[in-house]
Amino acid sequence: MRKLALLATTAAFVGLSAMAQAAPITIIAFAQDSTSNTITAAAGGGSTTLTGSDVAITVSAYSDSTPTPFQAYLNLNATSTGAASLVAGTDVFQAFAGSFTITSGTGGTGINYLSGSFADIALAGSRLAGPNGGFQASLIATDPPGSVTFTSDNIPASKLGDPSSIGFTFTALSQELGICGSTVCSFTASVSGNASASAVPAPAGLAFLGIGLLGLAVARRKVAA
Repeated sequence: MRKLALLATTAAFVGLSAMAQAAPITIIAFAQDSTSNTITAAAGGGSTTLTGSDVAITVSAYSDSTPTPFQAYLNLNATSTGAASLVAGTDVFQAFAGSFTITSGTGGTGINYLSGSFADIALAGSRLAGPNGGFQASLIATDPPGSVTFTSDNIPASKLGDPSSIGFTFTALSQELGICGSTVCSFTASVSGNASASAVPAPAGLAFLGIGLLGLAVARRKVAA
């Protein structure tokens, strides 16, 4: 009986260990090549649209065998989905939904290094200048509850199945971040970004966990009998 319980506990531990190893890893990190602003935020009709078309970027980190750094193109399109709000008199927040592509060719063509869609992601920034004297803002989601999806030609789906974060940092804003009516005011900016995800637990790990839990249940029944 003790041996059965010991084996069951070991199997469950192995399964949990395999699942615990699924810690978030950086999928990609990048920054634009240009020194000029490449992102446009256009306000109108009660909403704001963020766009960036064929932005030349340098990828500095990538979860694949592709050597870094390498060149790619970013396309970003996002539209606000709720009213902007002002917190503590200085911080601006607004929810956005949209999509992005990071590819080897312009127009989202060529190798799909990483693409995705997102919903309920927040644009946040301060109306005050940052420590370097420039206005900044971020479009970011951390531990998204199913609101972010990733695809890639190079990175296996097992590494993309559980997105942990996606973020775009906007620097050198053309003006102070503000609210025009009910939405973020228009501005232009430079961009950098990163994404991470937790690998989907290996089937073997899940199997060991299941076997272990089943074994513990059987052992408890025999003890009760």
